[in-house]
Amino acid sequence: MNLKNPLLNINKFIKTFTIDSPAKILSLVMAIFLFMFHNINLLKTKTISSELEIEGEQLIITNVIPESVSVKLRGDENDIANISGSDIIAFIDLSRYTVKGSYHVPIKIIKSGTVLNIDTLEISVEPVDILVNLDSPVIKNLKISPSISGALAAGYDFVSSSVKPDQIQVEGPASLIDTISEIATEPIDVSGRYSDFSLLSNLANPGRFFTLRGDPIVEYRAEIQESSIQQLFSGININAVDLNENFTAKILPETGGITLRGSYAGINAFTPNEKTLVVDCSTITTEGSFELPVTAGGIDSGDAGSGDTKPLEIQAYQPEKVTVEITKRAANG
Repeated sequence: MNLKNPLLNINKFIKTFTIDSPAKILSLVMAIFLFMFHNINLLKTKTISSELEIEGEQLIITNVIPESVSVKLRGDENDIANISGSDIIAFIDLSRYTVKGSYHVPIKIIKSGTVLNIDTLEISVEPVDILVNLDSPVIKNLKISPSISGALAAGYDFVSSSVKPDQIQVEGPASLIDTISEIATEPIDVSGRYSDFSLLSNLANPGRFFTLRGDPIVEYRAEIQESSIQQLFSGININAVDLNENFTAKILPETGGITLRGSYAGINAFTPNEKTLVVDCSTITTEGSFELPVTAGGIDSGDAGSGDTKPLEIQAYQPEKVTVEITKRAANG
């Protein structure tokens, strides 16, 4: 090489390069293409799930919005290996939607975490937009109703029950607010209860499109007492009382029935006895056939069960009269 004449050297290089120039240019292009293709093949893809956030909401959303979206990452394998859903923030911005209607809102993303330090990363989201139905908010006063589960102890009834407060404001979309007429509490289990009680209960969620505007906890009070029931006892023997020992009596019909009212426990504890239905024969002094009134008795707190139970009340009995046939006893041997 002639170092003393640089210009001569440059000319020589240009001449050398331009000899068979089409072939050399094609080779250079192919080399660049192969280099780029090689680098592209080194890129990897990864799909993650990112929680979808909602910002700028001024109206009420009335359709179901997906909780998350799919985010596709394309980049160097080492770069994308540790990227998680928390590194990509996906959101829709509703701040510019102020009139009710249906809109296709684009999904936007913000890089965070480890993604901020990666320059050569392709990010795409699926779907690209979300259909959002928006409606105007309306506030309505609704009655609070207790939701009761289970059953009281056998033989007990509610005297009264109440919730405090008994109303609450609910905010919801204008097109749906009339579909709810009351707000229920969460189930209140009364199984086996037999005395007055009070407790705190949460209000049940009225639905994803509605918001409770007030304290979601109410006080429930209940008064309970023993049930009062009525029952007919039949097939009870009718007995003659105060009959002269020289006579015997045959009563027709021989049995009757009695209807009692009282507590559940008292009714269940009652057992008829020889005093329940009787005929007074104290005035009979001769043989014959007599029509006599029947009297109901032998019903007291002892028959009702425990000492705390109220006495049973006689509502009716039958027959009210019977035929009594009186005959003399046969003389002893």
